[in-house]
Amino acid sequence: MLLVALFAGLLSGCYSFTASTLPGHIKTVQIHEVEDKTLDPVLANNIRAGVLDMFKSNAGGVRIVNENANADFEMTLLSYTNKPENYNSSSDVETYRVTIRVSVKFYDNVKDKIIYENKSLSADGTYDVAKNESEDRHGQTRAIEKLQDLIVANALAKW
Repeated sequence: MLLVALFAGLLSGCYSFTASTLPGHIKTVQIHEVEDKTLDPVLANNIRAGVLDMFKSNAGGVRIVNENANADFEMTLLSYTNKPENYNSSSDVETYRVTIRVSVKFYDNVKDKIIYENKSLSADGTYDVAKNESEDRHGQTRAIEKLQDLIVANALAKW
């Protein structure tokens, strides 16, 4: 029993979805450009690219289209912060924490209803300057990966 509980706990952080977990009538999805309230278009583009990758790798049976889709996936980048997290004994910053907050809406155009919506979803990623990690390559990437996991996990609960 303990082994089963441990195994279940290890898998609880692993999420994926497939075209078969989406409603059967959704064959196409339009992933809109991320509306950016932070004035950081590179980050908004990286978030959109992460969501595109998420759909391509996890829902291969669903086609990504530019118009007239069965479902629309929309996101707004609400805020972005990059703050020191840990200091060493010399009071130098060792790690920083990047936090990204977005709103997400996945809308079923066929049934005219919301599949999943979260008006304030946030994820963070840390990076270690002592290990020559950078804000954009490491911190933002880790935060975007967590956003992907949160979107899939929360959206699965609604499907």
